[in-house]
Amino acid sequence: MAERTAPRVTRMLGIVTHLERHGEATVADLAAHFGVSEQQIRKDVELLWVSGVPGGGPQDLIDFDAWAFDDDVVRLVNSQGVGQVRLSPREAVALIGALGVVVAGGVAPEAAHSALAKLKEAVGDGDAVRSVPVHPADPALAQTLRDAMERSVVVDLVYIDANDARTERTIEPHRLVVVDGATYIECFCRRANDYRTLRLDRIYGATLGTQPIVMAPSEASGFSLVPQFEATIVAARSARWLLDTFPGVEVADTGEEVTATFGVSDVSVIAGQLLAIGPQLRRIQPAPLAAEVSRQAAAALAALA
Repeated sequence: MAERTAPRVTRMLGIVTHLERHGEATVADLAAHFGVSEQQIRKDVELLWVSGVPGGGPQDLIDFDAWAFDDDVVRLVNSQGVGQVRLSPREAVALIGALGVVVAGGVAPEAAHSALAKLKEAVGDGDAVRSVPVHPADPALAQTLRDAMERSVVVDLVYIDANDARTERTIEPHRLVVVDGATYIECFCRRANDYRTLRLDRIYGATLGTQPIVMAPSEASGFSLVPQFEATIVAARSARWLLDTFPGVEVADTGEEVTATFGVSDVSVIAGQLLAIGPQLRRIQPAPLAAEVSRQAAAALAALA
C-alpha cells in the first residue's frame, strides 16, 4: 500500500530539521530514527533535493552534499529555511490554551485531543494554562447536536435564557462554536421563526427529532468571523487592557491615549464590551458602532432609573 502524503511530508520536514540540528547523519541512522527503511530515506532525500521555495531555479532548491550521499551520509548544504515549525514556550502555551478551550467546548475533532496531549507533554507545564477560562459543554449534549447535524434532522429541547425564562423549542442545528470559553449552537429556531445562537449550558433535555433540516445556515447572524467594517477607537491609555483583546487589533500608543484599529463582525457584542471602558472613550468610528454604544448605554441608564 502506498504511503499517505501527510506522514511522508512530515518525515521529510523532520529530516531537514534533524540535519539542521546535527549537521549530518548516515542513511542508516536516519532510517532508525524515523522508523523506515534505508531505501525510503534515500527516496525522501532525492525528493527533497528537487524541492524548495518558490522560484524554481537551482538556487531555490534544498541542497545536499552529493559526494557524501554516495557514501550513505546525508549532509545538508542549504535548507532554504524549510523545516518543521518550532514553537517558542509562549507560542506553545497560547496554542495549548486555544486548543484546550475548543476541546473543553466539545466541538473539537479527535485530532485536536491528540495534538493537545502532545503539546502539553512537550511543554511539560500544566500550570501555564490554568488561567484559560473554560465552561465545559455536556459531552452528551454536544454529541446529540453533532448527530443531528450529521443526519440533518431537528432537535427538540428546553432552553433557559439569560432572564431565566424557560421555553420549549425545536431547532435546526447548523454550527457548534466556542466564544470566550463557552460553547454555542448556531441554529434556526422554529419557535422564534428566526436564527438564534444558544448557549449549550442553558439547554436541557435535548433529543433528536425526525423532521429534516430545511433552513440553510445564516451568514448574517451568530458569531461570524467575517468583519462588517473596520473600527477605530481612541481612548485613554488606561483602557488599553480591553482594546488589546479584540481580534486582529492594531494599537498605537501615544503615551496619554491609544488608538485601536480592528475589524468588527458583531456590532452589538463590540459595543457591549466598549461600555466597560465608557469613561475612558474619546472617539468611536464609524457611526454605526458609535450609535450602538450610545443605544446600549442609554438602555443601561434607563434600567437603573
